[in-house]
Amino acid sequence: MAHRRRREREQLARLCDLVAGSLLPHLVSCSPHWTMEPKPPTPQLSREDERRILLTLSRVNKEIRGWKEGEEEDDDVERCELDEEIISCSASSGDVHSCCLSANQHFDDGFSCLTNIIYTLVAFFGFCSGYVKHSAGNTLIVISNSLMKFETVWIQFIELVWIAIHKVLTSVHSDLPSVDSISCFRKGSISCSSVMESLSHDSITCIMEVLQLRCFNINGHMVASLFRVLHTILKFLKHGDSELKSDFICISIHHVLMIRWDSYYQLNGRELVNLVTDGSLSLSNDPAQLALLSSSLLQLLCSLVDKNDLEDPNGQDIYAKLVDVVPKLVALLRERQDAPKSLSPYLKHKILMIMMRLKPYAQKDCSHIVCWLKLLRRHFHDLLHGSILQHNARPETFLEGSPFLLSTVGLGETQDKSTRHLQRQVMFSFLSCCIYLAYNGNGSALQCSCKRDDRMVGHKVQDCNDHCNCFGLSEISDWFQRCFLEKIFGTKSSTDIALCFLQLYMEEDDMLFSILLQLLDAPLISLKIDSMEIKWTSELICGKLFSSIFDPVHIFHLLLLLLHYDHLVLVDYLISKDVGMHCAQYLLRCLRLVTQCWDSFIDDSLYEAKIEKLNFKRQKIFNDANSISASSTEDPKLGSACDKKSKNTHQLFLNAKACLLSLKRTLEDLHKKDLFPYNPKPLLKSLARFEELSEQG
Repeated sequence: MAHRRRREREQLARLCDLVAGSLLPHLVSCSPHWTMEPKPPTPQLSREDERRILLTLSRVNKEIRGWKEGEEEDDDVERCELDEEIISCSASSGDVHSCCLSANQHFDDGFSCLTNIIYTLVAFFGFCSGYVKHSAGNTLIVISNSLMKFETVWIQFIELVWIAIHKVLTSVHSDLPSVDSISCFRKGSISCSSVMESLSHDSITCIMEVLQLRCFNINGHMVASLFRVLHTILKFLKHGDSELKSDFICISIHHVLMIRWDSYYQLNGRELVNLVTDGSLSLSNDPAQLALLSSSLLQLLCSLVDKNDLEDPNGQDIYAKLVDVVPKLVALLRERQDAPKSLSPYLKHKILMIMMRLKPYAQKDCSHIVCWLKLLRRHFHDLLHGSILQHNARPETFLEGSPFLLSTVGLGETQDKSTRHLQRQVMFSFLSCCIYLAYNGNGSALQCSCKRDDRMVGHKVQDCNDHCNCFGLSEISDWFQRCFLEKIFGTKSSTDIALCFLQLYMEEDDMLFSILLQLLDAPLISLKIDSMEIKWTSELICGKLFSSIFDPVHIFHLLLLLLHYDHLVLVDYLISKDVGMHCAQYLLRCLRLVTQCWDSFIDDSLYEAKIEKLNFKRQKIFNDANSISASSTEDPKLGSACDKKSKNTHQLFLNAKACLLSLKRTLEDLHKKDLFPYNPKPLLKSLARFEELSEQG
């Protein structure tokens, strides 16, 4: 233990000498005794100054990377004998290493060195040069990598980066955050490590003094740069499958929960906008810098709630706490006159991604789901109620890589891709919340702390769970009526509506099976309405129409149709690393459902008759209430004339049968040759049951 501690101190002293000796001359005027007088803030850099700083940062970066990780282990016996001469930041060891901090800023042997290293580099984020900020960030990342072998020191490193973030955010209201507030930051991370717990009140004061001394030019770009550094460190941890990843995630989420959002909004909305009008930072030619702070935070949060990490049962509690942050993130979408609209799709994309990943934790309390539905309706209404009938899915419109990737076909095409991508995200989030909320009724395991609003589907609710059920039904009914019945009533058949909806998701494979799995629960809406024992209203009829039009058996038929009954496409889906598991899950559930509803699968006309009956009842209710215009009292068959073409519904079954039986033979062949990536026996068993029913007629 003593030897390990000596190695830690030696590494810190070595880094402190290199960083302070090389970089401080660019920040302060140094006397022979390292007495520092801060230079006046100089956000502008001459080309020569920028070149010198970049060369120095590059040299420091290269030298740290060049250190052999195992060189400290050489001559272990000899070094253990010299344990008395431990290198530290204390005054007593000044003959070996003399930290440039003044005597009253030394604390916790070795810790002041780490503080000096980090905040010296953080100071470079205050300069206007993007190249300098980027190079300083890379150097911090290299230092993080060099300290990972010392777990305790590395955790201190992450904590100090977060303290710098809090310092900048709280500087909106005061020159220095209080020592008590930093103590709260420290206590918030105790559950992850006890490293910061040992710091005294005086030590925390010293940390803040060093931060203030180094970072005399504080601005919002500094926080954005620190978020990017943390994001890159997390990427390294995930790539190397490091055991420190869980510590990083735990510490970071704790600090995200303690962000002062009022300060964050002011910094994001006021300071960055003001900087644009200030030529000193030369941002007028780069408006994208305006949303840099929010985009960097959202990028980090998306990595913290990566779907692979969410599967770890050890992190359940900490992720559940992040649910409360979602409304604060959505508040970032408030439109500001000077904010660039080009970044709005990116911010929405990231927020929706976070919401989708955190939904399993949000649904533990239905008040969170109610809140999210209100947020989606308020801030994403243009996407939620936008038309999905723009065009049919064509190969040239498929997404390649990022949904916001610029292509050579022109800006209009790119905007269309991003809009449709956001529509997929919004509609999936909305439908999954509504269906879950509408079906989970009395006696469920849901906790609920929401405020009741009895203005739901025309009846007075009895309790909070009943309120949430009705809220979900009301939301999905209103959405379906606004998006489909009001816009395309009489012009499209029920099949056309379902096809257009599926085509929207066919452009993005991973979301396709997510929404297909969600639509398997659509019948639950109808079952819930039937169990409510209240007077049917037009709103409830719209809910039943949604449930029937998106009938899973019919949707399965349409999916096979859109795939041109090509069983090899299904094989590609099944072996895909990204969607294979979801595709297999969907096929298993669909085949089980098909065997239970065999008559409907064989004869698709049963589906159409059900829709026509419901729509006729909907129009009758409207007529009885004198709430429907004369122009809408037409044939009650929801555009069923489009369905009366000479199509052979039995042919649909024959095509689906041929596709699924070909899939069965291909899977059997691959499985026999041990070429299938996982065990397909459950799927083969379901396909065998399908074949038996097919042979029976």
